[in-house]
Amino acid sequence: MAKVLVTGGAGYVGSSTAAWLIGRGHDVWILDDLSTGHLELTLGRGFTRARLGDLTTVVPLLRRENFDCVMHFAAKSLVAESVARPALYFENNVEQTRLLLEAMVETSRELKSQPRFIFSSTCAIFGDPGDRAIAESLPKNPTNPYGATKLEVEGMLQKMAAEQGLQSVALRYFNAAGTEALLRVGEIHEPETHLIPNILKAVTEDRPVQIFGTDYPTPDGTCVRDYVHVSDLAAAHEAAMNRLLAKPQGGSFEAFNLGSEAGFSVREMISACERVVGKKIQTVEKPRRPGDPPRLVADSSLAKKELGFKARSNSLESILASAWAWHRKQAEPRRAILLDRDGTLNVDPGYLDHPDKLQLFPGVAEALAKLKRAGFRLIVVSNQSGVGRGLIPPEMLPKIHERLGELLKPYGVQIDHYALCIHHPDANCDCRKPKPKLLLDAAQHLNVDLTRSFMVGDKKSDVEAGRAALCGKVALVLSGCGRDAEKELALSSTRPDFTGESLEDIARWILSSES
Repeated sequence: MAKVLVTGGAGYVGSSTAAWLIGRGHDVWILDDLSTGHLELTLGRGFTRARLGDLTTVVPLLRRENFDCVMHFAAKSLVAESVARPALYFENNVEQTRLLLEAMVETSRELKSQPRFIFSSTCAIFGDPGDRAIAESLPKNPTNPYGATKLEVEGMLQKMAAEQGLQSVALRYFNAAGTEALLRVGEIHEPETHLIPNILKAVTEDRPVQIFGTDYPTPDGTCVRDYVHVSDLAAAHEAAMNRLLAKPQGGSFEAFNLGSEAGFSVREMISACERVVGKKIQTVEKPRRPGDPPRLVADSSLAKKELGFKARSNSLESILASAWAWHRKQAEPRRAILLDRDGTLNVDPGYLDHPDKLQLFPGVAEALAKLKRAGFRLIVVSNQSGVGRGLIPPEMLPKIHERLGELLKPYGVQIDHYALCIHHPDANCDCRKPKPKLLLDAAQHLNVDLTRSFMVGDKKSDVEAGRAALCGKVALVLSGCGRDAEKELALSSTRPDFTGESLEDIARWILSSES
């Protein structure tokens, strides 16, 4: 078993690889700044929210945990955005990676250990290869800043192998697709630019799929791409790590192209999706997009020979069936527990202005774990008027919630979403509880069926907001301000369905109601 740090582990390929590694018995830790990742996709024993170059956070983490290997997925990856904002891409993808690598090498010297690094690269470093299958020996000629940033990091890895003893492997993907077998994690992008999820989304929204370009020099006139199952990529990462673990001390750099070696056109993908979903998919033809090569297909013979890489024989069918299963899972209306924060989850100090002051009530983590295991989403819905009053710095809220996540992580719990009103009470905003907007917006964002969900809080405004949002049931907890709220509610026409001494009492009531 290896101890592995997965950077970008809240993203699609990173979380899928984390899921694979956990299934193989490895000890997985996640580092992600959540700028594009999703907390709900994080798996593993530890989660740290930080940028790669946040050395005050990353260096202590590296020293303390002494990882056997770092797998690096964290990057910005939208080609069009990279063209519009090249400086952003070089700072994020190159400079932040450089800071991480230097921190790894330095801490490895201190710990007298071997630094090992698996890099998530891309076929975009090759540019447009024409009709040739893309082997490692082809010239590298990226046509956009995204590909250029990945190639620059590969050069950095080669140099650090020669000069600083870093062992690394760059894995150049083609089009990652599909979903891991247990559907714990999957593809969530905002915006979504990948073909398969966009086809499936069009199916559920009953609208046509856009085809960009129908006059390419390909059999049916549409672009041809190589699609590789994300779990096959994850297996390749483990194989690359094992290859490094077997090496003697000293620097090395290798690179491998990972694809299925089968090209499918856009029209072929739409037809294959029709077979999976069981219905005809309408299309609309659009002009070519600038910079789209006609054909990108891998030659993965080197990865097969050296890593034992093998794309599954039914790759396309497996990809589409698993992607459709994930899409349907995401589309299903979900049940949720909507929770006030201060006074319900943690001691209410009046204005919680620093993460060090966060103190959970006894039994809260255990209660949330039971609710999470029962399939509920957990949404914090909180008035944070201290921000509007100037008593809580806005930048403290993410740090407080990160601290809350750290306290809940050992119990296998994570909060799925935070819905906050930060306005002054006199601002007459439309989101402050008891108004229902926070609850309604959160429900829309996470596809939650409020009629099957529960609102839980320690204040009269929590009960009133739950009723106004038409939550299935509403509970008052007597922690925090709960006893005062109980007296207020006794004099009003709005009453909770249940009142409990603690969140543990509330959880027992919810689970018994469900059964």
